[in-house]
Amino acid sequence: MPKGKIINFRIDAELKDKAKKVAESDGRSLSNWITQLIENEVKKTKKKKD
Repeated sequence: MPKGKIINFRIDAELKDKAKKVAESDGRSLSNWITQLIENEVKKTKKKKD
């Protein structure tokens, strides 16, 4: 996926550390992991509307 727009948001430091560990265990960067989560939720929402 080409680089896209930037979204800035605040997150608790402990939650960020935990999320980063999960992302790394999945072989992804934190940014890529969050992007995948968002894509999955968008797909689920789209299916519900169809």
